[in-house]
Amino acid sequence: MRIILHVDLNSFFASVEQQANPRLRGKPVGIIKGVGRTCVIACSNEAKTYGIKTGMNLSQVKTLCPQIILIPADFPKYSFVTRQFIRLCSHYTDIMEVFSLDEVFLDITHTHHLFNGPVLLAYDIQSRLQTEIGDWLGCSIGIASNKLLAKLASGMTPKKSVY
Repeated sequence: MRIILHVDLNSFFASVEQQANPRLRGKPVGIIKGVGRTCVIACSNEAKTYGIKTGMNLSQVKTLCPQIILIPADFPKYSFVTRQFIRLCSHYTDIMEVFSLDEVFLDITHTHHLFNGPVLLAYDIQSRLQTEIGDWLGCSIGIASNKLLAKLASGMTPKKSVY
């Protein structure tokens, strides 16, 4: 049976900004495509607690959370972190599909035993992500026999968890 991991970086754009600027940590952050844009393209976990969602227009966002900190997207910074993330994940298998800037599928069918099984391998990814790339970055990881179930499982987990 195949063993697939779906590794999804949580609140990626906002978490990268909070990692880069510790003064943003613990605060509601919204990422906009650029100055003058009218919707949020990503938000921090703190902003989500106010009901902020990706794609929401700024008038709604500011009504729900007047103290939100809006930051223009920095795609070169996000790409740099993505490359680090992919390099980290490639340590576990050479069968990898990059799904987006913040998501990868790993087929660990033939390598998980080298890391004491799929669950410990997943925890190792989470630990290394925080120590090697950034302590403010977290990821959810789903483990299943195919990509669809692995993606669904990663979406069911609490932040920074494995399921």
